Amino acid sequence: MAKPNGMTIKEQLYGMACRIIKLIKIALGKKQGASSHGEGETPDSPPLPTQRTSFLNDIAKAEAGSPVPSPPPVFPSPDDPKYVDDPDAYTRDKQAAEAAAAAFTAAVKVRGAAVAQVISQWLATMPYAMFHELLAQPRETMPIFKPAIGPVVVMRHSEVIRCLERTDLFTVDPYAAEMARATDDEAKHSDAYSHFMLGTDRDDLYRLDDVILRRAVSRTDKDTLLRLTRDEAERWIRQAQAEGVGEIDVVTTVAKFVPLRIVGDYLGVHYYDAGAPSVLPGLQGGDSFPLDDNLQKVFTFTKIKEGKVPTAEDLFSWVKDAFRNIFNNFNQAYPKFAEFRERGIIATEYLSAYVFALLQHYKAHLQQGETVPDTMLTRLLCMQLELERDADKLEKEFATLLGASLPAGELARRLSDSMIRSNVFGTVVGAVVNPQEATARILDSMLCLKEGKYEMLNGTSFEQALHWAAVKPDEADYAQSLEGLRKYALEALRLKPQGEVLLRMCVKDNDVLAGVPLRKGTLVFAAYAAAMLDTEVMPNPTAFDITRDEQLQPYLQDHERAREAPQSLVYLQHGYGRHKCLGRYASEITMQESLRAMLRLGSLERRSALKMDEQNLYAISLKIGF
Repeated sequence: MAKPNGMTIKEQLYGMACRIIKLIKIALGKKQGASSHGEGETPDSPPLPTQRTSFLNDIAKAEAGSPVPSPPPVFPSPDDPKYVDDPDAYTRDKQAAEAAAAAFTAAVKVRGAAVAQVISQWLATMPYAMFHELLAQPRETMPIFKPAIGPVVVMRHSEVIRCLERTDLFTVDPYAAEMARATDDEAKHSDAYSHFMLGTDRDDLYRLDDVILRRAVSRTDKDTLLRLTRDEAERWIRQAQAEGVGEIDVVTTVAKFVPLRIVGDYLGVHYYDAGAPSVLPGLQGGDSFPLDDNLQKVFTFTKIKEGKVPTAEDLFSWVKDAFRNIFNNFNQAYPKFAEFRERGIIATEYLSAYVFALLQHYKAHLQQGETVPDTMLTRLLCMQLELERDADKLEKEFATLLGASLPAGELARRLSDSMIRSNVFGTVVGAVVNPQEATARILDSMLCLKEGKYEMLNGTSFEQALHWAAVKPDEADYAQSLEGLRKYALEALRLKPQGEVLLRMCVKDNDVLAGVPLRKGTLVFAAYAAAMLDTEVMPNPTAFDITRDEQLQPYLQDHERAREAPQSLVYLQHGYGRHKCLGRYASEITMQESLRAMLRLGSLERRSALKMDEQNLYAISLKIGF
């Protein structure tokens, strides 16, 4: 095939696809892993009469309003015999083919952006109406939603699971670059890794980090996590009772500070009240400190000149700003895009400087043989020290789990100060915003249960949840009560999850999703919220039923995840497969204990709707009376 301007038609179309993807990203200001549906909408509620009533009709209108001409013809070849006696004809045909290719490219850009805009609007305003409409289509005609041009929505359970399992085909590339901001600067550190575990699907990068981090964050910590979360949740309940108002805003109290307690006492990144002594010698909450010279040798600071010991509001703001920039800040047309990018970078630099200061402090104590708090951060440092003292033992343990020996020096690189810093950073960023949103959603859903908005099956009731919350640790059915509250939390969150979709990039041509051919470069929305409503696997999907079979699967328990609990095929709020939430154990206990504490206030009543921020991304208030 001829190459006009040095490019084949195939190469031109590939480049065009890349540009479409960029436009789609710009069109999508959609949050990953957090809720965005309109205030008051429940999974089984029909759209209001004044709202759009058909997602597919809106797609059809968008497609009709952005027509795409026929694909451009093959570019002419000057060697074609028909041009031997008429070279001017070749010039005319070449110009016509170039014009047709340009028109086709422009039209495809417009179509892709138009379709993406409809999808983003429905996800932001009426996701469940959209999911129900797509799930109601015959499987044989619509196993997944695939427009002729634009992103794909995967809504059926089996295809969502397949999409999340096939990390060789559907990757987390869309948000990998912003995740990597906390890693070393390759211009300063040539051997630096530029990834965080949850931001890569390369086996050579992911699997070893996965084993390391799941050794540091383990389900064996259940009792510790139970104590921390219960203590913090009940602290806020006691404070609300002492105030004598009979009302609590769960978003700004329990939902916010229980995750922050986990970040401090379990992950090892503490906040301090202003003026209160911190673990860093001579520094108090709110104090500034010089940026470490060793850190500046490998990490580039562009926004801040000194570090800071965070107060609660500092730490919360850093985490939220970094999270939003990584997962939400795609829409360059949004008026606050530049502000959110700036705040995200500043937050990344402050949090990186602080984590490194803590790392250096605890590392010095460990090297002197002194006792340090048992946290994720210090466990990683202990692994680093263990490697220095007996490399063979640790390398053999990891090689056994991975099923292959490690390259020389690889484990030391993964347990370097730089990797510990960036891995703690990434874990902390994911440990506050989503749990806060999940707790708010659970309480909102439980109030809907009390208000009779759900069908209740198999003995499920608000009164039963109240009973289980009142059971004391020394009573015979205490363990049963905790398991019951965990199921109430999971079922409540299934019906109002802290998000609807996970964003993936198709990186190879394939047809593994029900035989539908997808091309490399296709943006894919894996709608796990829809999968949890799919009648193919979920009987009575809009009912509240705490007796559902979780369908536990022993994901990779024969090798690298030998220490991990099975994964549920039913409750997908924490993902599934490789990228199952690292902090799922802490998250489930946080959900359970926050619900337990709130129910111990008595028969709760709604004082406000769950209010969202201006982007409809983050919960800002849910007032509950008691």
